[in-house]
Amino acid sequence: MNGKSTIDFLSLTKEAVNDAYIECTPRCYCPLCGKQGKPLYTALADWVFGVPGSWGVRRCSACELAWQDPQPTPQHIPRLYERYYTHNSIQETRLARLRRAAYRWVLARMGYPVERPEGFLPWLLSLVPSVARAAVLEVMDLPASQVGSLLDVGCGNGDFVARMQSFGWSVAGVEPDPVAATRVRSLGVQVFTGTIADVPTANRYDVITLNHVIEHVADPIALLRECGRRLRPKTGILVMTTPNIKSLGHWWFKSYWRGLEMPRHLVLFSPASLSHFVARSGLVLRSIRTDTRLARMIFIPSYCAQSGSLGIGDWTDFKVSTKCASYAFQLLEDLMALFKKDIGEEIYCVSTAAAEENDEPE
Repeated sequence: MNGKSTIDFLSLTKEAVNDAYIECTPRCYCPLCGKQGKPLYTALADWVFGVPGSWGVRRCSACELAWQDPQPTPQHIPRLYERYYTHNSIQETRLARLRRAAYRWVLARMGYPVERPEGFLPWLLSLVPSVARAAVLEVMDLPASQVGSLLDVGCGNGDFVARMQSFGWSVAGVEPDPVAATRVRSLGVQVFTGTIADVPTANRYDVITLNHVIEHVADPIALLRECGRRLRPKTGILVMTTPNIKSLGHWWFKSYWRGLEMPRHLVLFSPASLSHFVARSGLVLRSIRTDTRLARMIFIPSYCAQSGSLGIGDWTDFKVSTKCASYAFQLLEDLMALFKKDIGEEIYCVSTAAAEENDEPE
């Protein structure tokens, strides 16, 4: 197993700990209803990337919502991401290349202009439901016939926007990490360094995507409203994915669930609570569902953390037995999702921009 030992992971000097100090503020009340939340977990550590501190989670059972308490102050939030994924490109394994070939088969069936790979195995793998769903979300389930302007908020290393640009979309990205933003520009993609508030309100987009972004912000309603201001009135759509607090993985692993990701995930949603946030922001909910495509990815680090491992974000390989168990977990979640629709590891939500106030009724 290519992981750092627990001793290495914790061997920070006193000076390093002081340099890494994260200033926090309490957040006891539900962001939706305003009532005081009940503690769900306490004394959580960042076992993914090792940000120092002790973190807690509160929940509101009425709103089906959970949130981090205490939360880092805005000035200290960048310290949470110094070793985050946007800085690095993960080396692709042979199995990942096979899966990527299967994705091309799925996208080709959707009508996207991609070359169908040779060989029987990629085609066969593309028929597996979880693989097909993962491929569909590679393009955020946008139909191949739809081409227009697209803004990806939190675009990371730019792979998604570059892919959509190759399919004919006029794309732009928003990324707070200046290192990642530089990489996106090197791909020939327009990118705004900062947040959605740094995108001119005069810019209107047909589609805005938030791929596992909304859980990273302290004020989801403000984020959604800012997105709404940059969508084309009535026709523009906002597509979101985010971890599902009601998932099988959370029920199974509890405080070791990968979707918690303390201290970077500030708010954690259920389908019902995310629907309420959409309505509060003035957007119109079009569809919402949960998906199981991340079941394997959630299982592996969650299982390792439950076994006492730390620094998992730096690992590049895992035990064969753990990988095999992840496939069993994926199958279990796929089967359970046939009967319990809100059990998937992530939420997929589509909403539509409201009409502008000065629009005349039809």
